Amino acid sequence: MSLTLQTILDLDIMREGGARVVAGGINLNRKVRWVHVTELPDIAHLLHGGELLLTTGMGISDQDELQHCRVSELAKAGVSGVVIELGRNFKSVPKAVVRAAQKHGMPIIALERETRFVEITEIVHREIINHQYEMFSRAERVSNDLTELILNGAEATQIVSRLAEIFDNHVVLEDEAHQVIEVAGPASKTSALLAGWVNHSRSNHDVSRSGIVHHHNGEVECMWVELWLRHDLWGRLHVIATNSRFEEDTELLVDRAGTAISLSLLSEKDSAHMADRARGALVGEVVAGRQGSGAEFLQRAQSLGIDFGDGLLVAVALETVGTVIRQELTEEDRLNNRLRIADELRASAREFECAALVALCGDRVIAVMADSKDRPLIPLIDHAIDAAIERIARHDASVSVFAGTSSGVTADALHRGIEEAAAALTFGRRSGTCRGVHHFSDLGTYQLLMSLAQGPDLARFVEYELRALLDHDARARGKLLPTLRAYLVHSGRKSETVRDLGIQRRTLYARVEKLEEILQRDLESQDTRTRLTLALQGLELLQDRWTRNTASRQMMSNDSSPF
Repeated sequence: MSLTLQTILDLDIMREGGARVVAGGINLNRKVRWVHVTELPDIAHLLHGGELLLTTGMGISDQDELQHCRVSELAKAGVSGVVIELGRNFKSVPKAVVRAAQKHGMPIIALERETRFVEITEIVHREIINHQYEMFSRAERVSNDLTELILNGAEATQIVSRLAEIFDNHVVLEDEAHQVIEVAGPASKTSALLAGWVNHSRSNHDVSRSGIVHHHNGEVECMWVELWLRHDLWGRLHVIATNSRFEEDTELLVDRAGTAISLSLLSEKDSAHMADRARGALVGEVVAGRQGSGAEFLQRAQSLGIDFGDGLLVAVALETVGTVIRQELTEEDRLNNRLRIADELRASAREFECAALVALCGDRVIAVMADSKDRPLIPLIDHAIDAAIERIARHDASVSVFAGTSSGVTADALHRGIEEAAAALTFGRRSGTCRGVHHFSDLGTYQLLMSLAQGPDLARFVEYELRALLDHDARARGKLLPTLRAYLVHSGRKSETVRDLGIQRRTLYARVEKLEEILQRDLESQDTRTRLTLALQGLELLQDRWTRNTASRQMMSNDSSPF
C-alpha cells in the first residue's frame, strides 16, 4: 500500500507534535513520494511533485498576497502537502495561507508543539524505501514466474492467461493492425471488451515515446506497452481495468509483462506461425491450443477413430446464410443449425468414404477431410460437400450454406489449409454468387494476401494504407469505409456506386472528397485504387481471422462442447 498523508498523520511522532489539519482535509489520501525540509520561500521550481514539505514558517511572508502566491506555486508543483511547526514564527497558520490552500485543495498540517523534523524524515523515508523495495520484490517475483513459463515452453496463450491472474484484469495481446491475438480475463466481461475493441484500441492510444508504459484514462482505464521484435513493431500488450483498480506497481508490472511476451515471441522458431496457431489455425479440440507436428496431429486423429492416411488433406469452412425474412433465430437455433451442418457433413464423408474431422468454431463449421483410396481429392470433397448442402436445403429451404475449401495440404501445413478455406468462404460470401462451394485456387489476389498474412507484412501494409481512415471511423459516427469499399468494387464508376449505396450523387462526391483528404490519395488514380483494394481485402482477411480466433478460444474454454 502507498504511503499517504493520512498514514503519516497516524505516526506517533506526529500525534506527539499535536498535528492537526487546517486546510485541504479532503485530500489526505494523496501519495507522498518524499519528505523535504525547507525554509526557502520560492522552493516550488525545484520540486518534482509528490513531496511533503516540513517548515517552521521562516520563509513565509507576512504579506497576504505573497502568502497566497507561494501556496499557489506549491500547488502547481504538485506538492502533496505542507507541515508547519507553530511557535517559532507563527502562533497560528496565517489565514491567507489557509484560504489559498483551501482554494487549491492542498493539505496544510499544523504542529502545535516543537518536533524534531529529522525524526519525521527518517521514519517516513524508511517507510517509503521499504514500500519501494516491496514493489520491486513483487515485480521480480512476477518476472521469475514468467521466465519460468517461457523456459518451460509456454505459449503466448498461457502467458497472457497468467498475466490476467496477476493483474486480476483483462489482458489483451494485439498485433500491429490492432487485431486481437490473445485475450484473457473475467469471462463475463470478455464479449463486451472484444465488441468495443476497435474503438478502444484506435482511440487515444497514440505513442509519444517508444519503450515506455502508456496510460489511457477512458471509459475503461488501460495501461499498454509496445512489443518490438528485432527492431520491428510486432504489436501491443494491453492491461484493462475491467475487474479491479490499478495498483501503484501496475505500471512496473506491465513493463515486465511486455518484456516477457516479447521474449516468448522471440523464443518461437517462427513468430508468424505462432500467431497463426493462436488465431485458431488448427481444427477443434484435437489441435486447438496444442503445439505439435503434423505426425502428432495424425496420431491424435487416429486415436479418435479417424484415419487420414499419409496423403494430402483438404480444409473446409462452412457457414449458413438466411435467404428469407424470418423471425430472428435464438442462439440455440443457430447452434442447432451448425450441429446439423456438422452431422450432414459427417454423413456425406461416410457416404463417399472420406475421412473427416469436424468441429464447431464460432458461427462456422470447420472440417479436415482426406481420401485414402487414391481418388481425385478436390472433386471428391466437392461431391461430399454438395451432398451435405443439398440435404440441409431439403430440410430447411430458408437457409443456404456456403463453403470454402483449401488446396490439398500436408498435415504439417494444415493451419495454412484452414486459412485458405476460410478465405475462400469469405470471398464466396462477398462475391454474391449462388454457387455453394468456393475454392481457394479461384481467389486470385487473395492467394497473394494469404502468403503475406503468414507474417507481419500484411498487417503492416493494411495499417499503412488504411490507418487514417480506420482511425477516423473509430471516432466518427458517419463511417466512410463502406463508401470506399463500394467505390472500389465498381472501379470508381460513380453511377454504379451511387446505386449500390442508395445515396445521391452529390453525397458521394462529398464522401469521395473527404476520403481523399483523410487518405491523402487521389482516388481517380488506378494505382491508388489497386493499392486500396488490396488493403481492403487484407483487412477483411485479418478481421476474419480475428473473428475465428475469438470463436476458437470460446470453444476451447467450453468443456461441454460436443466436439
